Amino acid sequence: MSAMDDDPDEDRDERDDAPEERERAPTTAPTLANALALGVTLSTAGVIAYAFNPARAGQGSMLLALGAFYAALSALALFRLHRRGELSRRFRPAYGDITLGAATAGALYGSARIVGALVAPHGSPREAWIEALYHQLGNLDAPGRTLTGAAVFAVAALEEIVWRGLVMGSIQDVSGRWRAAVYTTLLYAAAHLPTMFLLRALGAGDNPLVVVAALGCGMVWSLMVLRTGRLVPAVVAHALFSWAIIELPLWQR
Repeated sequence: MSAMDDDPDEDRDERDDAPEERERAPTTAPTLANALALGVTLSTAGVIAYAFNPARAGQGSMLLALGAFYAALSALALFRLHRRGELSRRFRPAYGDITLGAATAGALYGSARIVGALVAPHGSPREAWIEALYHQLGNLDAPGRTLTGAAVFAVAALEEIVWRGLVMGSIQDVSGRWRAAVYTTLLYAAAHLPTMFLLRALGAGDNPLVVVAALGCGMVWSLMVLRTGRLVPAVVAHALFSWAIIELPLWQR
């Protein structure tokens, strides 16, 4: 994260593109921003390692652990935004938020299906990567499927508040808008690295699907926040995308 001390002229140009961001002075020291970003990344990786442990496949403790973790960090994110006077602006609803979020979620879900078909086609050993993910989530044909979808929706919404509202906001104070989007996306993907080993499949090896999805989708959600200056569209997009993965599975036996 040492690259946060980048050329001040470039950072000034980035801030010139966002008058709303120029209205406030950075309030996060570089050391604190680095510590916060790395702390969230490492702690998230730990919780993901717990939740995606094959021993907890199909158990409620998986989503419960993720939900409790992200709820606590979301409370911190909201408190921080309130202290900085940004809470109402970041969550101010605007016409078209739902449409933008739903359209983005639909595009990402369609992309996920295409990537899945190309990387793990039906009948190939790599199809086991997708199967491993859904096995971890449990039987989606069970009576509790609707509840699972709702829980995933809620966790994804909280996740977006943490990563784009807390982590990206802190990094942006000391590195500029575009670098903050890139750094946040890379850290978000890194936090999901444990799934590569925990969801590995016999004959197919380590499973990169969740990390690749975090990298691609994370960049899209980061850019949404940069474009709108608000969190609502990205929260809607992330939550609906994750819900669609449950309600419209990419793989079924």
